[in-house]
Parts: sequence; structure tokens; C-alpha cells
Amino acid sequence: MTTNASGRQHADAPSRSSAATRPLRILLADDDEINRAIVGHLLAECDAILTEATNGRSALELALTQRFDLLIFDLNMPEINGDRLIRHLRASQSLNAGSPMILFSAAVDRQGEIPGNRAASLANLLLPKPIPADSFVNSILRLTGRR
Repeated sequence: MTTNASGRQHADAPSRSSAATRPLRILLADDDEINRAIVGHLLAECDAILTEATNGRSALELALTQRFDLLIFDLNMPEINGDRLIRHLRASQSLNAGSPMILFSAAVDRQGEIPGNRAASLANLLLPKPIPADSFVNSILRLTGRR
């Protein structure tokens, strides 16, 4: 709180340090319950509020109505796949058009690419499944400016 010249108190604008101390808001979309549980477990050390979607359509609805610090999509999901979600959000004027996005898939090759998928380049990070636990948390902290 700050007191102005008239003696009235008002809340200060949030500082960068307060934004860095609030929990991360993360959207995870994966149709596999075990994968969602693994990601949730790995994110436990990140001070994150995790919102889960079990298909691409639910993920899109959430991404169009709520602001997230990071979005994580599986490539192969029912209704709308992960690369299509990313293409739509990046092209839109939505709340999350500029948010960092991670795409993960079991189809990632040794070069870290998904053969024949040009849309994957719109993601900030492409991760193979199984998720590499050692670099996953560091990548999230880096993408969200926490490290």
C-alpha cells in the first residue's frame, strides 16, 4: 500500500518480483491420464496451478477464456490435435496467442523433430515422450521467465 498526498491509501501496481512469486498458471492437454499424472508430479516443484484438459476441444475452450503462463499440448489427442491447437492460438488474437507453448509426442525423432510436421515449429519447445524429467522443469522455468 502507498499513501498519496491526500492521505488516501491505494494498492501498488504489481511489481515484477510479485509476478515471479505467484504460482504459474499452466494448461496441460493430454488424453492419457498417466501422462497427465506424470506432468502433474513433475510440476509439483514449480509452484504451479495446473489446469487439465483431456482433449483438444476442451483445451481450446480453456485457452480462449483463461490466461495461462504456459500451455502444454500432446500432439495426438481426440477432437483437435496439439499442433492444430498451437496453429489456431498463434494465429488468433486470444489471451494466449503469445504464451509459451510446449508440444510433446512419442513421434519425436532423434533430431528432436516430428517428421512431416511443419506446425511443430510454432511451439516454443518440442519434447519427446517419455518426458525427460531432468530437463522438463528447467525448460518450464526458462520459458516462463522464472530462471
